[in-house]
Amino acid sequence: MNEDDRISILTVFQTLKTKTARLLEPVVQAEGLTPLQACVLFQLSQQDAAVGGISEVTGMGQANASSLCKKLEREGFLSRSRGTADGRVVTLSLTSKGRETAERIQRRLDHYLELLDALPDGTQEELRRGFQAANQMLDYLFEQTKGDHDLC
Repeated sequence: MNEDDRISILTVFQTLKTKTARLLEPVVQAEGLTPLQACVLFQLSQQDAAVGGISEVTGMGQANASSLCKKLEREGFLSRSRGTADGRVVTLSLTSKGRETAERIQRRLDHYLELLDALPDGTQEELRRGFQAANQMLDYLFEQTKGDHDLC
């Protein structure tokens, strides 16, 4: 890989991050949330989870994920319950406020899907393939560098 390719990859990563934030932040901020908090609500709207599951989905350490979930609990978006078989296991669930908030955000995000649906079929397929390829690349890089925190 030459120097131009290296710079290009870094630029693409940063551009995707910036543009995604510019699209998502106004939607979730209208509900008083950060994109990461909204991600937790969406995950829990699919199924209840333990803090470890939230940590994995968000890419946060378990202590940070726990703090984020405690804040969402204090604000009434989710509740915590201890497992009956193992009292150490804490299961997170959305409250009605959390579910309604996730649904409102999803309705706003559905507008983006409608815009994409309006694109020609060939363009949609090209975007899908590109997204899948980028996702595979990122999965590969994560797998290859798992636990390697000395890269920077």
